[in-house]
Amino acid sequence: MKRPTYTLPSIVKKVFRPGERSLPRTEICSRMEANELNAFLDLDCKTILDKVLNMEQSPVRVGSSEAIVEVTHQPHQVYDLAHRYLRDSQAPKKLEQIVAELRRQTQFGWNQILRMLQLERDPRFVQYQGDSRWFLAEWTLGNDQVYAFCRDNGITQVAARTLVHFLEQEVGIAADAAFLPAQDDRFRIDGDTMYIIARSEDSKEEQAALEVAVAAPSVSIGNSESVSEEIASEEPANPLHQVEEQQEPLFTKEEATMSTITNQQVLEEVQKLMQEAINRLETRNQEMSQEVVAHFQQSNMQAIEVLMKEKHKHEQIVLGIQQVLATSEQQ
Repeated sequence: MKRPTYTLPSIVKKVFRPGERSLPRTEICSRMEANELNAFLDLDCKTILDKVLNMEQSPVRVGSSEAIVEVTHQPHQVYDLAHRYLRDSQAPKKLEQIVAELRRQTQFGWNQILRMLQLERDPRFVQYQGDSRWFLAEWTLGNDQVYAFCRDNGITQVAARTLVHFLEQEVGIAADAAFLPAQDDRFRIDGDTMYIIARSEDSKEEQAALEVAVAAPSVSIGNSESVSEEIASEEPANPLHQVEEQQEPLFTKEEATMSTITNQQVLEEVQKLMQEAINRLETRNQEMSQEVVAHFQQSNMQAIEVLMKEKHKHEQIVLGIQQVLATSEQQ
């Protein structure tokens, strides 16, 4: 059985709650078991903790006594900026993407950021085995929810253009939930198409009905960006495959909707996304205003200059989006 599984350091980091700096070994193992963090590993909790403690870039170390384990992370501005970047984008990022963003926001060079930014140590950042991207520990995982929804509703086909709508509106997956089909043997990626495979624990009737084809779109919402990135990594040059027809179209409502999609519906969706982008940029500008005051009190003019450049850039982007919106509403 294959399911999305945290790396060993991430398993240990998930045990610590916000603000906690140390825990007894027994408490760490107890929390691992309670949250089933080692459910898909052939390792007991004590072995996992010992392995992580012996790692070079370990997020934890032995504390004042052998019975106590403490976090090694030391707070720094670059970690907070990286956390904000992932939180605002609501999508996992590779290390080079994070470093590139921090270079844009700070005066630090590439090598400086790499030396300072040891995400392995910060409990707020986690990784899944087989995935080089970084996720926030606070994010949930939506694989079980997606699979259960398809099984319970007998869904046999979802068109490529509707995956974002399907995850958000039909399944009701949270905006900050990751969906990782490549790490889950209930899903199979074939080119640009993802199949949902009935497992042996399902009934025979479900096995006969449950082979759902979901083609990955080129757009994403929240952490459903994971789907398009994983599928693109399989065959990035292929166009979207047409989803095969099913003998018994159990999801006729969705297919009927897609067969009658109009340009107006597409335009309205684009307009909604652009308005959300404007709202997010304006929210960030409000946050920066408070940060400017804090930096001014500390006489940190360099930080203020960086924030003002970012604010100006956001204002230009908002103006451009508003112009595009005005043009689309006239048509």
